[in-house]
Amino acid sequence: MEALGVLGADGPAIGFPRIETERLVLRGPTEADLPHMPRVFNDPEIYAYTRNIPYPYGEADAVAALSRYWRLAAAGEALTLFPECRATGEMIGLVVLIMKPGGAEAELGYALGRAWWGKGYATEAASAAVGYAFASLGVDEVNAHAMVRNPASSRVLEKVGMRAVGIAEGLCKKDGEVFDAAGFAISRAAWEAR
Repeated sequence: MEALGVLGADGPAIGFPRIETERLVLRGPTEADLPHMPRVFNDPEIYAYTRNIPYPYGEADAVAALSRYWRLAAAGEALTLFPECRATGEMIGLVVLIMKPGGAEAELGYALGRAWWGKGYATEAASAAVGYAFASLGVDEVNAHAMVRNPASSRVLEKVGMRAVGIAEGLCKKDGEVFDAAGFAISRAAWEAR
């Protein structure tokens, strides 16, 4: 596995948070994750339902992604965290908060390995990330999109407390095809009133 070298094993000199939930720990990505990332993300189903995870997903993709996660975090543009199971220590996916210009909004994204689908982990990780966005990043709204052809992702966002705000036509492009996405959002006031 190619090493990132200059940034060191723990990533750049930025502070990734550590967020603990009942079953998960969300923490910053490190070089130790490189061999695990292809095992989690190299799946045509994950590719089909995400905008930025390639398939096939190999070692070079993991190295490039890790470098991008660190660079975007250092620039304050996006915060990518890896949820891991507290019981096993396994890294099971990612959750990301992309900061919108002006800093008042963040966009939530997530992807979990197929072995962890249908167990509530996506809702738990997404909820933790949204809570962190309001408590620590100072945003006033968190929004997200789920491909219309992926109703399970829409259910996750609803369970997090987000409300549907409409359809973004043609938002997602994959292999020359264009797909619509359902938009969701939650305000700080709505989050605090839950």
